Amino acid sequence: MTRLIALLVLFIAIAGCSREHNEAVTRGRDHMQYYGCGSCHTIPGIPGAHATVGPPLERMGKRTYIAGTLPNSQEDLAHWIQHPQQVHPGTAMPELGVTPQDAEEIAQYLEELR
Repeated sequence: MTRLIALLVLFIAIAGCSREHNEAVTRGRDHMQYYGCGSCHTIPGIPGAHATVGPPLERMGKRTYIAGTLPNSQEDLAHWIQHPQQVHPGTAMPELGVTPQDAEEIAQYLEELR
């Protein structure tokens, strides 16, 4: 009986984490629309995001590097999204005033693109 209760508690915890993650991913997609990322990038799942100014963002979760220099991790991607000019001065990607929370959720969305 104790083992069954422990498994039930574990299942509930995992389900809660999964729901939280899915909500963050959804918010990340919404943030990309809000900040106008589709004005420069083609982005799967973002209506109207078919621009070719910046690179297409499909399969971001499988890429090795971000902007050709940063290892592709959620932390580095969030930093790039917030401060591209710090990472690569002179890059065409502008500083958009993305908040730390929004950048993390955008990075989570992009990580899901495999």
